[in-house]
Amino acid sequence: MSDLLGVILKFSDLYLRASRAISINNGKVRIMDHEVDDFYVIAIGKGSIGMARAIEDMAYDKIIDGIAVVPKGTPGNLRKIRILESTHPLPTEASINAGMKILDLVSNVGSGDYVLFLISGGGSALVEVPIKGLSLEDIEKVNNLLLRSGATIHEINTVRKHLSMTKGGRLAREVVRRGGKVITLIASDVPGDDPATVASGPTVPDPTTYGDAIAILRNRGLWDKVPSAVKDTLEQGLKGLIEETPKELTNTWSYVIASNMDVLTDIANYTRSLGMESLILTSRMDGEAREVGRYLASIALEARFRGVPIRRGLILSGGEPTVTVVGNGRGGRTTEMCTGFALSVRGIDGISMLSVATDGIDGNMDAAGCVADGRLIEDAMKSGIDPIGELRSNNTAVIFERTNTIIRTGWTGSNLNIVTVIFVSGH
Repeated sequence: MSDLLGVILKFSDLYLRASRAISINNGKVRIMDHEVDDFYVIAIGKGSIGMARAIEDMAYDKIIDGIAVVPKGTPGNLRKIRILESTHPLPTEASINAGMKILDLVSNVGSGDYVLFLISGGGSALVEVPIKGLSLEDIEKVNNLLLRSGATIHEINTVRKHLSMTKGGRLAREVVRRGGKVITLIASDVPGDDPATVASGPTVPDPTTYGDAIAILRNRGLWDKVPSAVKDTLEQGLKGLIEETPKELTNTWSYVIASNMDVLTDIANYTRSLGMESLILTSRMDGEAREVGRYLASIALEARFRGVPIRRGLILSGGEPTVTVVGNGRGGRTTEMCTGFALSVRGIDGISMLSVATDGIDGNMDAAGCVADGRLIEDAMKSGIDPIGELRSNNTAVIFERTNTIIRTGWTGSNLNIVTVIFVSGH
């Protein structure tokens, strides 16, 4: 399993993915389909340093100025692009400071200038400038409510976009209004790889509305819990008193250069080259994490006892399941998923599962993921742990810490969502 973890992290490397998107020919920089001269760089997200370093290594002398916003403690250095540390998963003053510095850089853009945005997951919390009338506390509260509600990332980011000056295409609109042009390279951490959802889509047209944001809060039972200033802002936007997020943008081009499916495909190809069968289920895994774990267990059991869909080898999946938080414990999507899996395969040998968040930190714990098999529940109980009780209180990290099946990597400098591997070894 340790070798498999190394393979996952290798194929999640955003430096390599970004390097393939840029080249130099006769002194001209080519970024995807665009030939540019000098340009600005704005990197937002957990993968900022790796992506920005790739751009520096290829076109250092062509960079006019740049900013990279990353979670505090992210490893790595840049030579020309300024690194700003911020916070995740909730925004703080550091997020607002980063947002203001980005807007200040954008104010220097002139007619015909290119701005290269490097966007990866986590950007929604790392960069923030609240719409006038909203405080940081308002933004923090609505984010916390959404994150604990079991809402999908699309739902969460729909609300975020309509409370912020840096989301939902608004950053690109500021560049275009100054006569600039925007190229965006995106490392997707969302199921389906919708550019408008990754990091709340700061540079792409936003198909959602203030009305959508209100409906999400109502449907999730949060409308009466969010601050009154949030409700006032959304209602004013619905009435047209606050400008909507842009539905169309000129002189902007976006490219998804890395995704969860890319990682799954590379893992499958690598393991097949070693003579091991591999099957990809999906990169769009969603739903309540513990239930996803039980579903994956049902597939593993079919493979174990019937040889369907494979008799031996790896069954790969990825995506972003959710956790509805009702307790105050420690854990994340991977530990809830692995707990659900372990409860369903209890006492069964020949199958195991590894689940890892490619950014290195899952939920509110200092771990990337975990490993589960048919022995896990008994081992946990021998250690004095009640797995079902811990699952009910969202305290699943302790199960894997006590059984030494927790995975710790620290921040990886990537974020291509969760990768889950079921290993079917047979009898």
